[in-house]
Order: sequence, then C-alpha cells, then structure tokens
Amino acid sequence: MKMNCPHCECVARLHSLHAAGLLLREYVYCCSNPYCGHTFIVRSEVGYTLTPSKIPNPNVHIPISVRAAKRRENKEKREAAASLPEAVPAHQQVRKKCA
Repeated sequence: MKMNCPHCECVARLHSLHAAGLLLREYVYCCSNPYCGHTFIVRSEVGYTLTPSKIPNPNVHIPISVRAAKRRENKEKREAAASLPEAVPAHQQVRKKCA
C-alpha cells in the first residue's frame, strides 16, 4: 500500500506490519525525507461483509453492509415469489355456469 508522509508529503516506506487480531493490521511507515523523519502507524480494518463467506469462521463476526443486506432480502423475496404457484389472470379463469 503506497503511503505518503502526512507532514511533508514525501514517500513513506513500510517499515513493519503487526497483526492486531483477525480483523486489524497495523503498518509502521517511515518518511523517506531525512529532514522530516516522521514515523507513523496506519491501521487497516475489515469493516463490512459484502458477500458472505462460504466457509465462515465461527470466531469472526463482521457486520453485513446495508447494501448487501438489502440485496439478500430482495433475493429471498424473489425466491419466495418464484416458489408460489402462478396466479391465473381474471380474463383467463374458467367460470362455472349456473344450472
């Protein structure tokens, strides 16, 4: 991941990385400008699920994004509607004649 120093805007080099759990990584960057010398940490975190895993880890709980939740809900509605018998339009229904 390319990163610039937030102070002098020179290129910062990745110095090291630390896994702070299953969902969080911390990257230590050092500014390449010797007159600046800034060293800083960048955090990268898993935020939301867009497509659920087919082999989920039971120890990991990642919220589903609002957009993905709506997509899933719409898919379930379409599948439920497809499983219902089709309605016959009124003009095609056979009417019983009175005797």
